[in-house]
Amino acid sequence: MSGAKWGDRIPHVVHQDDGTERWVIEGQVRVRNSFAPTGALSADRRTEPQTWSQVPEAAWNPPARLRAMDSDHIDYSVLYPTVAGVSGEVIGAIKDLDLQIECARVYNDWVMDVWAAASPRFIPQAILPVGSIEAAAAEAKRAVGRGHKGAIMPAQPSQINSAAPHLYTQAWDPLWETLQELGVPICFHSGSAPSVLFDISPTYNAATAAAFDSVRQPAGSAALINGMVLSGILYRFPTLQAVFPGSAIDYVPFALEALDHQWERQLLAKNDGLTERPSEIFHRQCYVTTWKEKVGLRNRRYIGADRILWESEFPKSTSTYPESAHLIENNFHDVPKEEKEQILWRNAARLYKLSL
Repeated sequence: MSGAKWGDRIPHVVHQDDGTERWVIEGQVRVRNSFAPTGALSADRRTEPQTWSQVPEAAWNPPARLRAMDSDHIDYSVLYPTVAGVSGEVIGAIKDLDLQIECARVYNDWVMDVWAAASPRFIPQAILPVGSIEAAAAEAKRAVGRGHKGAIMPAQPSQINSAAPHLYTQAWDPLWETLQELGVPICFHSGSAPSVLFDISPTYNAATAAAFDSVRQPAGSAALINGMVLSGILYRFPTLQAVFPGSAIDYVPFALEALDHQWERQLLAKNDGLTERPSEIFHRQCYVTTWKEKVGLRNRRYIGADRILWESEFPKSTSTYPESAHLIENNFHDVPKEEKEQILWRNAARLYKLSL
């Protein structure tokens, strides 16, 4: 980014009085509890790096990341941001639209030039400048043209940027139409919509609060799945694919059963024109992720084995790293080979159009 044009408004690292370092954007510290969420690479997963020098190399260096993937028996990695927000919400909160667009563009180009260029095992996805629907659609088109395989955005953009309308209004239809035409999924990582998350009790200590946060985030995705269906978005755009990473699958059967029940009781086909069962829409257009659940996999037929993606959550503290192979063997013990392959890699290869 141009220092002459943007000056210290460019996202940059600032040394704090307490000895920590933090990312600062538009004069504000954006992430207060850590420098980068890389707990999976820490000896003590309750701790996070507080300075750049403490960030493990596998978190930011593609060759080091590939070595970590090899050691964990991981073939491909679908890339999500960390410091920029798991759904790009830190960038999306930038008030100056021109600066927000430029930051998203630079991030997306960096992912292609540094990560995707390093290895085809990295699957790039673009973050979107949600302060403008027109800009979001334009950046999606530009980024996919450069090779991005998906688009990422916060689940409730209006909560982080007052210029953005609520996600479920038809104002966003130009973006959904663009993504549908491009044939790439839209991804809403869990934890990016505070309004659907339970509050963390102020009585919790830091370790307990972190544990509770890791539990409440997947639960919040159940509400997002409901919203994408009941809003009519997936009805109006029947080939648009929505991905809910970090969602976990334990909550999905409940969400689908509740959706179908209310669809029947509220006569939504008659009253709102939602002529297909919500569960049918989900089974056609939504993907959820699993990494730790054993019980959830036993309920996979209610979700659909073709709608589940396996993830390691690397490098977050909740990750299966460095024991992914062991946990897969344990969790998938009773899953037939065909369904196991679907969940572990075939679904992702189909979604991201990979030739494997």
